[in-house]
Amino acid sequence: MQVARLLDESYLGAFGDPRRAEAGAKVLDAVKRQLTAAVPVLAADRNQTRQFLNFLDSEHVSSQEMLAHAGHITAVQAEKRHVLAICDTTEMNFATHTGRKRGFGTVGNGVDIGVFLHPTIAVDAELGGLLGLVGAEVMNRTAGAACDHKLRGPEDKESRRWLDSACTAGDVLAGAAMITMVQDREGDIFDQFARRPANVELLVRAAQNRVVGPQQKLFAAAAAWPERDRYTIDVPPKGSQPGRKALVALRWGEVTIRRPQQADPSLAETVTLRVVDVSEIDPPANCTAVRWCLLTTHAVENVAQARRIVGWYRLRWVIEQVFRTLKSGGTDIESSQLTLPNTLLKLAIIALIAAVRVMQLVLARDGSTGQSITAAVDEADMPALRAINATLEGSTEKLKNPHPETSLAYYAWIAARAGGWSGYTSRGYRPPGPKTIARGLKRLDAMIKGWHLANRYALHGLP
Repeated sequence: MQVARLLDESYLGAFGDPRRAEAGAKVLDAVKRQLTAAVPVLAADRNQTRQFLNFLDSEHVSSQEMLAHAGHITAVQAEKRHVLAICDTTEMNFATHTGRKRGFGTVGNGVDIGVFLHPTIAVDAELGGLLGLVGAEVMNRTAGAACDHKLRGPEDKESRRWLDSACTAGDVLAGAAMITMVQDREGDIFDQFARRPANVELLVRAAQNRVVGPQQKLFAAAAAWPERDRYTIDVPPKGSQPGRKALVALRWGEVTIRRPQQADPSLAETVTLRVVDVSEIDPPANCTAVRWCLLTTHAVENVAQARRIVGWYRLRWVIEQVFRTLKSGGTDIESSQLTLPNTLLKLAIIALIAAVRVMQLVLARDGSTGQSITAAVDEADMPALRAINATLEGSTEKLKNPHPETSLAYYAWIAARAGGWSGYTSRGYRPPGPKTIARGLKRLDAMIKGWHLANRYALHGLP
């Protein structure tokens, strides 16, 4: 592969042959445009269906190379920025395909077949823009869920993925000005705090009510600290609970946690961390009160720093939306008819890259991320986008695309309008979300193809 292609996000990798590289680029382009995991739908005809399946089946094509290539692209975008490396785990459940799929283990309930996906994404800490995919780990529990985990060393535990993600982020994003690893409660592992890479800071929501002093536990100690600030935050929707605003109290302090008895004895006996504690005041009835006890290696000495820690943690919402887009809100990877784990997981990584692109547009929709349209649009498609944009604009200024053509926000506005968004941003109107953007991208694909086809016919003088 030419050097230029190594920096081209329209490719998935080299795979040892230019033909495989081109086939991979076609698969990626099709998934990005159509947001589906159904290979026959992705392909233009039966020959291309065969080409796509051969690419996914090839032993020369690996998920690892796809992830390495995606990470390289993200690293370029992350240079000299403070990057939030956000990771989490989701399961892909194929229960409705039992009997047709072979070689899959079980997911969280121990019964349904499926796999676990643990990706890391990069978000600009200052502007909030999604920069790309850093890496991912796939877990296929063919032996079933592990038991007696306390008897196994850290190298043999599935929880090792949290530290591995921090190490991957430290390597891939080495050119960043700063890296902050953001994790939810599963990342609350002493081994990770003690062995984090030197160039990676940690921000983890506490899960374990650890001993932090004589007859003192973490959660009670944090709740007893003096309240330093009160302010209102937006709480995203979760499950059946809608999004809402919450008035929270802010506290912070420092704690020292001890090495657990079952941990590697070569680790430090203690680790000192800063804690930012967020607790909701007078939550509404039937709503779970907000309580975040955030552990971090960053300094926290004033209200501004404490609020900043909370703001970074709240951006963890982005990866949850990526998962939603990967599944029911976009590519619907769990409906894929591919039967073998190795082949399906390659398609899952491609779908993950596409889902990250959708969320990149969602976050860029108001222009605040300052990203260029070249991050998502081929120059050859720009004339079509201008023509489509003209058809989506209304007669009033409120329904004009307010963003410059050079910005990613310009494209996000078009995708949102094509997806059914009203275009209004005043009070009472909701901004476009991942489902709307995903739906719009699917419609734009057909519109852009039609525009190119019409111009090709006109160029050759055909009726």
